[in-house]
Amino acid sequence: MKFLKTLMAVCALTSATMAEDYTANGQTWTLSDQGASIVTHMGRQAVKVNRGTLTLQEITFGDGIIEFDIAMPGTRGFAGVNFRTRDDGMSENFYLRGHLSGMPDANQYQPIFNGNSAWQIFHGARYSAPTRYATDRWTKVRLVVKGNKMDVYIDSDEPVLHVDNLVQGSAPGGVNLNGFAADFYYSNMRVTKDDSVTLAGTPAPVPELPAGLIKSFHVGTTPVAADKVEAQPWLDKALLEGQTWQTLAVGETGAANLGRISARTRDVNTLLAKLTITAEEAKTIRLKYGFSDRVTVFLNGHALAHGNDTYQTRDYRYLGTIGLFDSVFLPLEEGDNDVVFAVTEAFGGWALMAAIEDQTGIEVR
Repeated sequence: MKFLKTLMAVCALTSATMAEDYTANGQTWTLSDQGASIVTHMGRQAVKVNRGTLTLQEITFGDGIIEFDIAMPGTRGFAGVNFRTRDDGMSENFYLRGHLSGMPDANQYQPIFNGNSAWQIFHGARYSAPTRYATDRWTKVRLVVKGNKMDVYIDSDEPVLHVDNLVQGSAPGGVNLNGFAADFYYSNMRVTKDDSVTLAGTPAPVPELPAGLIKSFHVGTTPVAADKVEAQPWLDKALLEGQTWQTLAVGETGAANLGRISARTRDVNTLLAKLTITAEEAKTIRLKYGFSDRVTVFLNGHALAHGNDTYQTRDYRYLGTIGLFDSVFLPLEEGDNDVVFAVTEAFGGWALMAAIEDQTGIEVR
C-alpha cells in the first residue's frame, strides 16, 4: 500500500509537470507547463491559454500560411502568434487586442529582438488595422507570409492589413501561439510551408521623416543599471569605458530600435547612445528628441534633461508611443561636444530618436 501511494504521488507530480501535446490538422503543438490546457469551448476541443503558449513541433517556417481559429473575450487581453522564432529571442509577432475591437490599434505587428517587444515604436496604420471582433463565436485568422511581407486576414476574404517590411527579414524559424491577461481559446490550427504563396494587400504609406532627423546613433552594447544614470547630475565616465560601440541606424519610423542591441533584466535595463556635435563657435541649439521608456540627456557629462514616458505613467490611457515630443536646448562649446542619451526600458519598446532642424554651423556625427 505504501508503495502504491508513493507511485501514485510520483505519477501525479509527473503529470502535473509534463508538457501536454495537442493535435490539430495532423500537426502537433506542445503546451507550456503553465497557462495552457486542453478544454471544450464553444462546441469543440480547444486549447485555453492565459500566460501560456502552444509551440508547433517539427516544422521550421519561412514562407507560407499560418491559420487558426480563436475565441476572445471582450475584456482586456492580448493573444497572437510568434513566427520565424529563434533561440536568441528573435521573432516576428502579430497579436490581437480583443478589447479594442474596431479601434485603430485593434491588432499589432511588431518585431521581437533579444526578447524585447516594440509596439511603442511600430504604431500606426502600417502595423495595425481597425478590425471588429465577435465574442460569441470563433474568429478565423490567417497570415500569409512571403519574404519580408505579410497579409493578415481576420474573418475576411481580403487582407485587413498588409505589412511590407517584416523587420527580421526572411530567416526561417519556429511558430508558437500565445495569450495573456485574459482567457483565449485556440482551435483548428494549421501551418503550411509554401514558397509559392502570393500576396494581395496594399501597405499604408511610409510617413515622411521629420526635418533634421538624426539618422544613426553610436550605442554601447553593454547595458547598465538605471540607478547609475537616473537622477544623477553628472555622467559617470566609468560607464562609458569598456563599452563596445555599435552604429545603429534608425528605421522607417525615424526611431532607433535599441532592442536590437541587447537583452535586459529588470534592473540592468539602460543603454547609452551618443552623438558628437562639432560647433564652429559656441552657440545654443534646440534638440528635439523622443524615447521609450525613460531617458536622461547629458551634454559633455552634465545632465540637462530627464523624462519618463513609461506605459500608463500619466493615466491609464497613456501608451508611451515614441515621437519627437520633447526638446532641450544644448549650450554647445566651440569644437566637439558629446551628447549621451541614457535610455531605460520598462515595457513595450526600447527606442530613441532625435532631430536638429537648424544645423547651421554644426556637424553631427
